[in-house]
Amino acid sequence: MPSGPQMHLTPYTTHRNPESVYATAFHPSFSLENSASALYAASLRALPIRLLSPFSPSIIASYPLVSTTTEEYIAPHSLLFSPYEPNTLFAGSLNLIATFDINRNGEGPVVRMPTVPSKRSKVVGGAGGIKGIVSALGMSSEGILAAGTFSRWIGLYDGQGRGGSVGAFEVREDAVTVKEVHGNGVTQVLWSNDGRYLCVAERCSDQVGVWDVRGTGKKLASLRGRNAVTNQRMSVELVGNEVWAGGVDGMVRVWGDLGMKEGAVDSTWDFKAHDDAVSSTTWHYSGSVLATCSGQRHFGPLPNDDQEAPRNEDHAHSPSHPKDSARDTETQASDNSLKVWAF
Repeated sequence: MPSGPQMHLTPYTTHRNPESVYATAFHPSFSLENSASALYAASLRALPIRLLSPFSPSIIASYPLVSTTTEEYIAPHSLLFSPYEPNTLFAGSLNLIATFDINRNGEGPVVRMPTVPSKRSKVVGGAGGIKGIVSALGMSSEGILAAGTFSRWIGLYDGQGRGGSVGAFEVREDAVTVKEVHGNGVTQVLWSNDGRYLCVAERCSDQVGVWDVRGTGKKLASLRGRNAVTNQRMSVELVGNEVWAGGVDGMVRVWGDLGMKEGAVDSTWDFKAHDDAVSSTTWHYSGSVLATCSGQRHFGPLPNDDQEAPRNEDHAHSPSHPKDSARDTETQASDNSLKVWAF
């Protein structure tokens, strides 16, 4: 990473949304040089899915996903444009993967694919499907759609996401170490370029799991030391045979030789990128520019029980008061920034 004068970036465009954003997805052909393909989808709470463009301050199109029982808008927790059919958008929600045609503005999904036979079904895995909120979606180079849930299940669907279920497995137990894996729900699924290995990232987890889907069908490795034990979504980037991930300590860690190592695997190298949690890392397609962003919610120190109570001058200035010394809380530095690195 060569050193030199730093440039200060300004946003190309800003979209302010009326509700919380649950998920976003960029069009596979996104490019600022082509306004027709510079599109991204956003899922907002209690509103239809929106199609937006950096060249337009207004909404390009919207797609309602409505509950069949309550008639309320469903806000998907995951979105994915199909790399094979760029006009196809997948949306994951509770026990459902919906498929939209983005050319049909104002219309609902063309296909609704339940992930379980019935909402009351107690059997999961295999023919029982996967139950819970579909929180992550990813498509392999062989047209296999992987869907992860907050209930810690992975479902696999063939036919470029339009076929039937070809398998399901739970990420709760580590077949490598035969121990329970700590985590609080799948937040990201990433396929290797050859479609053989599937990387799974979770909330409140210190590792990234690697499954040999096309080979043994079992877990191959655990990329440990991620330092991402938080409920915040901490994304992972897969570049070639390297896995890049940020941690709550401001570090970016890299695991190399994906698929070549088994068991617990430590990071190959790391570097300090921010003074706060690194929530995302992404590489430019040229392979020489890396972008990282940081930030998390910070809470101030709790008020003292006797904060409102009157105190005499001698007590207030007493340096040896046990309660005062125990309640002195150092505020953690906040770093909400986006950095671009030249390698």
